[in-house]
Amino acid sequence: MPNSAIILVIVAGLIGACGVALAAAAAHVTDSTALRAASEIAMVHAAALIGLLAMSRHSTGPIYWTIAAAMMALGATLFTGTVALGVLADFRPLPALAPISGSLTILSWLAVVVAGLLEWLRSKP
Repeated sequence: MPNSAIILVIVAGLIGACGVALAAAAAHVTDSTALRAASEIAMVHAAALIGLLAMSRHSTGPIYWTIAAAMMALGATLFTGTVALGVLADFRPLPALAPISGSLTILSWLAVVVAGLLEWLRSKP
């Protein structure tokens, strides 16, 4: 497995752990729908990252899957981190970061579509 994929697996684990921690904080520290949403985003995207990296291992174009995974990791990390800091620490140094990182996360899912289409085209006889 390439080093980039190993790093992204580690990042996925950290994102997933943060998602569980944010869910606990949302349940026990503050009743925040924003924090619950951030925890769900983190956990879902952590699992998706593992799936993307598994796909890259069995792909004819692993770089496309890895790029989509990297975009997803960055977008989900920045989004959940920004929301968590805003809710838990009332600290919003870059208010535009949440919508920008949310948009990056959406773009990462579109990159998954592109990677899938390229995989499909390569597999056709």
